[in-house]
Amino acid sequence: MVGLQSLKTSPQIKFKAAFKEWNSVIEALGSGEQIIILRKGGIIEDEGDFVPKEKFFFLFPTKTHEKPELLKKTFPQDNVGENEIKIKYWAEVVLARKIKNKEILKKIDDFHIWKYEVVEERFHRWQNDEVWALIVRVFKLKNPVIINNHPDYSGCKSWIEINDEIDITQSEPVLSDEEFEKKFKILKEILEE
Repeated sequence: MVGLQSLKTSPQIKFKAAFKEWNSVIEALGSGEQIIILRKGGIIEDEGDFVPKEKFFFLFPTKTHEKPELLKKTFPQDNVGENEIKIKYWAEVVLARKIKNKEILKKIDDFHIWKYEVVEERFHRWQNDEVWALIVRVFKLKNPVIINNHPDYSGCKSWIEINDEIDITQSEPVLSDEEFEKKFKILKEILEE
């Protein structure tokens, strides 16, 4: 392993941070199909632009802005109430890099479910041609948690803080150490060109 720590032996970690993302992207992460998050930022980011400020966070599925035509693949929504959110996964950021070279976007196209046009649009959005790439190790909660949606969670922003306590003990990584390491090495090499 390249210094990756298996977190299933560290149940003492506690956090309340959550990362809002399209439901289908979260399910791609939760299935191990994808280990990368690409983010330019929401319209009302606290810092003005997206900042990868959290190392550990829950994956908070949203329907906002998700359109099947913008994705290579979609996943069904969980059957929960209109004002409820089902939290099934959490993540650890293993590597964060700002991509400023559009050629790198082409090289990582097979590693995520967004259509290339979506990623390219995000790259060129606003004043700077760049996008953040977060390589994450994703863990599945032993028991998914349904929380009530709250006004504090609304808005076009990446980071929120969940009011509920969520137990991460007995979480399992969605990919084995070997599977994750294989994908991680390839992506790291591309991102650090």
